[in-house]
Amino acid sequence: MGIFELMEEHGHEEVLFCYNKPTQLKAIIAIHNTTLGNAVGGCRLWRYESEEDALADALKLSRIMTYQSAVADSDTGGGKAVLCKDFEEETDEAYFRALGRFVEGLKGRFITYPDLGTDTQDMKYIKRETAYVLPYESATGIKAESADLTAHGVYWGMKACAKEVYGISSLDGLTIAIQGVGSVGKRLVNCLKKEKVKLLVTDLNYDSIKDVQDKYPDTQVLRPDEILSAECHILSPCALGPVITKESIHTLKCKIIAGAAYDIVEDMKLCKQLFEMGIVYAPDFVVNAGELFLTEDALKVLSKEEALDSVKKIYHIMATVIATSKRENVSPYEAACKMAEERIKRVGAVKSILTHSFVWARKDQYRP
Repeated sequence: MGIFELMEEHGHEEVLFCYNKPTQLKAIIAIHNTTLGNAVGGCRLWRYESEEDALADALKLSRIMTYQSAVADSDTGGGKAVLCKDFEEETDEAYFRALGRFVEGLKGRFITYPDLGTDTQDMKYIKRETAYVLPYESATGIKAESADLTAHGVYWGMKACAKEVYGISSLDGLTIAIQGVGSVGKRLVNCLKKEKVKLLVTDLNYDSIKDVQDKYPDTQVLRPDEILSAECHILSPCALGPVITKESIHTLKCKIIAGAAYDIVEDMKLCKQLFEMGIVYAPDFVVNAGELFLTEDALKVLSKEEALDSVKKIYHIMATVIATSKRENVSPYEAACKMAEERIKRVGAVKSILTHSFVWARKDQYRP
């Protein structure tokens, strides 16, 4: 497929290819839909096998952000910045400031924040060239980490799913298997340990597992190839997707899937299969939307306490998704997509109303 064909297939508005030879910056900024507002999306740094893979990731993730924003009742659109990097070279201040120049050129159509492979320091460099970066610190100086918010969002999404499957939103007595206990996963462990749950964890990084076991000695560690088929009530993928594939779906022994990873399901047709198997799959773009609650209207940054309180909204969003799924007899993923598309359509119709006036320029001409 050509680039314009891919954009048409996914419904994108704009794709910007950015290159700066001195810093070797190679970036793709994909803007999917700005009906609800400025496109907001993370800045991902990854070693892609090809430029085609990088473009595919940018298109896919920016579309997910549109749906995530729409379902979360946010007044933002969906976008994504993908950085293609040869990891033999170090990124530095100039590298990210170069990206900041490209973001500035979009004049607010795209606003970014840290994602996989980037951090707050990288954003500080970008912010020296553009204001269109979400600062992760409120005016009072209280820092709200996006990983905290994402973990809390998954936690509240789990509770909504448990309410549907087990009739009570408490997770007490449940066995929860977490695939990946990195930045988000270890914070999710902290959330879950507020309740009496049995934890099964796995990770490719020994230090990450050791950190969890040192803090919670009763945690059971599984090999990476054991986690998907583990006997558990809830499976929580918090590493890189896809996880649920045509092969692995038949090994599942859980009733709920709710995790922080994107692209948990390899093929969206499998969402319907999960539904038919009686497994409640919490759409990734619903339960991992915690970072969207860093801000309120006009992208004003909230304090940590305000942001964490706002994330509880994901419980009610997930409950609505489940109710829609049951009412229309479709998978929760299909229900969430429909909810997002309907909101975008209805708000888009409102945007056709002219809100600015015309100023008389001269007798035969109007000037906006």
